[in-house]
Amino acid sequence: MPKKPSDPIPPSLTVRDLAKQFWRDIYGKEVQSAATYSYTWVADQTGHICLGILLSFGFTAIVDQILPPGTFWSPFLGFLLASSVVSYWEYRAYNTDVKKAVGGLFPLGEKLLRDNAIIAAVYMILGAGVGWAFHNSVIWATAGFAVLAVVAVVLAPPWLRQKITWQKGGMPYLARLADIKVKVPKPLADKLWQVIQAGAPPEVPPQVAVIGGPVGSGRTSIACGIGTEFAFRNISVRYLSFDDLTEFAETSDFEIGEPVPGPANIGFWPWSCAQVLIIDNLGPLLAASERVQPAGHIGDLSAWLAHRLPNIRDALSKRHTIWILGEVGAKSQDELDGSAAAIGKFLGADTNPLAILMNTRADAVTADEVTRSEPALVA
Repeated sequence: MPKKPSDPIPPSLTVRDLAKQFWRDIYGKEVQSAATYSYTWVADQTGHICLGILLSFGFTAIVDQILPPGTFWSPFLGFLLASSVVSYWEYRAYNTDVKKAVGGLFPLGEKLLRDNAIIAAVYMILGAGVGWAFHNSVIWATAGFAVLAVVAVVLAPPWLRQKITWQKGGMPYLARLADIKVKVPKPLADKLWQVIQAGAPPEVPPQVAVIGGPVGSGRTSIACGIGTEFAFRNISVRYLSFDDLTEFAETSDFEIGEPVPGPANIGFWPWSCAQVLIIDNLGPLLAASERVQPAGHIGDLSAWLAHRLPNIRDALSKRHTIWILGEVGAKSQDELDGSAAAIGKFLGADTNPLAILMNTRADAVTADEVTRSEPALVA
């Protein structure tokens, strides 16, 4: 725990934490709680091991039709063939993703993608090794299975830490920026990438980014992409709706005490401990405020925020914050720049916030257009 309830801290997941999450995942039932990302990874690797076993047995059976059965070479060649096939499969899958990402706004994390392909192939090769061991004597089969099982467990912790760090952020879904098809000016995308590459508080000064655009423009996708990129760099992220943040501000709730926020089998990072805070759905409340007070809030957005979030302003200013606006306050780049400046003023930011306007969908239809197209009712 931090010294103060508002200090951002990096993730700290011990071997005991990993073991507890593993037990929750394998002992729990998906009809009682949502499946976690860590459970999905464990199930995925278990499937890879089983696939390796099946391929090893299948290729051994084929080789047995060519060589005299019962010799050393049949199961060994079956193991080699299975290992070669799965390695080539993962190599092709890796290359396909690399080619799809060419020319995108954001660079592909090739090292992580490569490592992911390698670890998937390794688990399938471990399965093929189990298949080979089972074709030998009981002693060889038992010893081989034990050694391969230990190797499988030893390889797991770094990957489990990554999955758990992501799932504790509470984001709606996993997204990688290289795969997101959004329309953002390249200079702004480059600046955003530089912020992500630099890390997060307390190691670097806190930054503010404001993303605006209409429904369907991809603003939540890019928010999840930003959160995922940070989480995969071992940075604690928390995704919140603005109305939740408002309630925390009203009650001065920093989520430090029990109960742990989020589902019991996950336990989100407390928002006041997160190094990066993603605040979604600010637009609807701005729109509602505009209808009640048409002349007020956009012109003095910093005062509007100060009225709603006074108790947590200092906590917000200590971490990277990503604010997601709708069309209100972001109808143009100039208007979004003004909104971003107001948010930066509220937080006392030392640098100008990054303001990214998502382009409107070509097929978007506004409520006014629908109203104009409806036939008039005859009295």
